[in-house]
Amino acid sequence: MIIRYLITRHPVSAAVCGLAAAAMLVSGCGDSNTTKNDEHADHLGEPASAIEGAAHTHDAAGETCFICDPSKRDAGRLWCGEHGRYEDRCWLCHPELEEKTRLYCKEHFLYEDECFICHPELELDGPDAEPGESAEAAATEVHGATPALFCNEHGVPEIECAICQPDLAAALAPGESMQVRFPSIEAADKAGVRAERPGLADAAPGINAYCEVEFNLNRTARITPLAGGIIHEVRHDVGTTVSEGDVLVVLHSIAVAEVKSDYLTALVEHDIQRQTLERQRSLREERISAEREFFNAEAAYRTARLRLSNLRQNLLNLDFTGEEITAIETTQDASADLPIRAPFDGTLVARSAVVGEAADAGHDLFTLSDLSSHWLYLSVPANQAGEIRPGQNIEGRFAEFPGNTYRGRITWVDAAIDKRTRMIRARAEVSDPEGRLLSGLFGEARILTGEPQTVAVLPRDAVQKHAGGTFVFVPTEPDLFSLRRVSVGKADADQVHVFAGLAPEEPVVTEGGFIVMSEFLKSRLGAGCVHD
Repeated sequence: MIIRYLITRHPVSAAVCGLAAAAMLVSGCGDSNTTKNDEHADHLGEPASAIEGAAHTHDAAGETCFICDPSKRDAGRLWCGEHGRYEDRCWLCHPELEEKTRLYCKEHFLYEDECFICHPELELDGPDAEPGESAEAAATEVHGATPALFCNEHGVPEIECAICQPDLAAALAPGESMQVRFPSIEAADKAGVRAERPGLADAAPGINAYCEVEFNLNRTARITPLAGGIIHEVRHDVGTTVSEGDVLVVLHSIAVAEVKSDYLTALVEHDIQRQTLERQRSLREERISAEREFFNAEAAYRTARLRLSNLRQNLLNLDFTGEEITAIETTQDASADLPIRAPFDGTLVARSAVVGEAADAGHDLFTLSDLSSHWLYLSVPANQAGEIRPGQNIEGRFAEFPGNTYRGRITWVDAAIDKRTRMIRARAEVSDPEGRLLSGLFGEARILTGEPQTVAVLPRDAVQKHAGGTFVFVPTEPDLFSLRRVSVGKADADQVHVFAGLAPEEPVVTEGGFIVMSEFLKSRLGAGCVHD
């Protein structure tokens, strides 16, 4: 239907608008240095070449019409970009559709009985009118539906002509096609366009994403002392693989010496109070000492035992082992040495410990990480957020390690979209037994969203990208190729997997695909279709 245009009809304005639209689109198509012989020029009042270069203006500032404003055109109705009018009202392209007995508006390239701009009284405002219904809808009821348009230049239905209607390609779903016709039967062959059947492989459908490697923070630790002191000895260096319990650093700590000394003193006091209690128990049994003295000895022993237990726990809190505490008791060691140990097996990936440096409690000495697994932070397009979830398998690949695939599972999906990138973040944990991945490395990941299936395998050059989609060319005639929308998955330097839109037995252009793509895009490059 014709959209209602809020413009004031004026003979001069309308004429200028009509002439300018024709001039604008005629001058933008084909070779600008070539004058066309337009056998339909009588509809315009003068040949197209005569109005070339006319300015498109309106009486009121900011005023537009459907000729100069694409947003005011009927949705779903094909537009002739060459001549600046609807395809079903362009007698230059489709003279077979013209109704000679029906009055034609030369200013706006519509029939007079459907030109709402010239005849605002045609608007249907009656009680039976549907919202938004216009005179064009009424004209369709009177004169019948417009017949299917056919592109006479390229020999395909207009709606399938990729050269005349390139904007429609972006709306194709996987498996849907448009047609690209070469100028002659020999043209494609002479240009080196070759097709072959794709190979086959078993693969799972999925989503491609960018990824960045980070240490697995669930298996990473910052090694810090539990008491302040001076670094006395550093026993390992960065890059070293260590085992759980290995001593990494020895600190000289006055606080540790005090705890050891207090523990040894408490140990002696405990023994004295134990012996006193045993003697008082013996005297009580012989009825030699008073009952109160026995109870006092028992209370003193229990107090000494409690203090000894607390001081022993202080040593354990400082990361001394039970064996080391026994050694302290045996050797009466009250030194200030405090060993700092590795909490698990791993690799020292960072070091700040320097002999002689003062280190407070909590000061970073080393960073230890188990490099047998890593985190991959994934960046997934927001329109695919509904397809990812924790537990899905992923495969990571990196240009620095060709031929290696790192597999794991998604462990977290963000609940918000990144405002800067408009991507959704997710995290996966992957296995890396050799510990080769490097934190900060960028790569590509594939999130597997389905079960494995047989897919077509194509050379990478066979897949073309346009308007955010992926396409291949399928030959149907020597000079005719289908621009086919496909859904692709795994891709490497040489091959691409096609999961939807292509039957395994269909031949695909594998050589010269860029030539066919150029033929498809030639109307956008200033070489539009020419209707003689």
